[in-house]
Amino acid sequence: MKAKVTLALILLGAAVMAILAILRPPSQPAIPEPQPPGAASLSKPPDPPPQAIPAPSLAPRPLAPPATETAIIRSAPEELAPSTNKLERLTQIRESFRALAAGDPTAALRAAKQITDDTERETALLTLVTEWTHGELRPSRDRARAIAAYGLEAGLGMELAKTPNLALLWANELTDPPGRAAVLQGTAIALLGSDPAAAFALSDQIPQADRPKFFEALISGWAEKDTDAALQWANELPDPAQQAAALDAIHSVAPVGIGAALGIKDGYPVINQLLPGTPAELSGQLHPGDRIVALAQGYNSFVDAHSVALPDIVQMIRGSPGTLLQLQILPADAPPNSQPRTVAIIRDQLKFKR
Repeated sequence: MKAKVTLALILLGAAVMAILAILRPPSQPAIPEPQPPGAASLSKPPDPPPQAIPAPSLAPRPLAPPATETAIIRSAPEELAPSTNKLERLTQIRESFRALAAGDPTAALRAAKQITDDTERETALLTLVTEWTHGELRPSRDRARAIAAYGLEAGLGMELAKTPNLALLWANELTDPPGRAAVLQGTAIALLGSDPAAAFALSDQIPQADRPKFFEALISGWAEKDTDAALQWANELPDPAQQAAALDAIHSVAPVGIGAALGIKDGYPVINQLLPGTPAELSGQLHPGDRIVALAQGYNSFVDAHSVALPDIVQMIRGSPGTLLQLQILPADAPPNSQPRTVAIIRDQLKFKR
């Protein structure tokens, strides 16, 4: 009996507990008490909720640039730092273009072409030609004359005449048509001694209307350097008109005559110089300072040379090869009232070899 009462009490207590659990409301999160404005919270912020760890990505990482690309980037020329000091600026330009001269010539010329300041542009271009010619430049007076005649770019470009590829590139990149023709002409003349065919082939890059002038200048330049070679080439030309034009060009610089350079003094032509190997020098009868009183063609009468224009005297001395010219000469140290002596000389083709 006692056992039954105990079991009944246990069951009743369990039933009461079950009813209380059903009737009890769900628990609510605690609401924090409000804090005065501006008060700093001393409580530790709640930890963030745990996140899932993403799976590792299978996409490939970008590769670093290869060593060759890095080298190219480093070798690119840096822009010149701005400078208010003109001397520093020109020094920077020299250093920059000295480095550019060792690389691609086209890139170097185009970099120079972008310079707008005249002094800086001249510095850049002169640096390039100095580097490319290894300092073997023409006399400064020749360069100055070329710049005065054809402009800065063409005048400096003529320094490259002995390196045809660079000269042609320079002409195409920098010069105007007259300057371009001048650079090509100088290059062609420089080529004549080693490759006449290549020299004359440069005329193909000259406008058709300008080719006769280019041809004349080329053959004249050849005659100054090697008259015999120029004459041989001219005499082998199949076209009579072209041959005549070539011979005229040769004779304009290497005429038939006696080989005396003349001037005027007190109204008379005076011998200033005797060209080596010419009839005037080989005769042994003429000397610098001699005054020409009169001239005669062959055995004709003498013509008084006083007050005759120098170009007319020169034409009277010139003539055909193998013909006779007579001169009445007074030496430079002749006393007053001296009688002139007569000198007979056979004309010949003047020839130069440089």
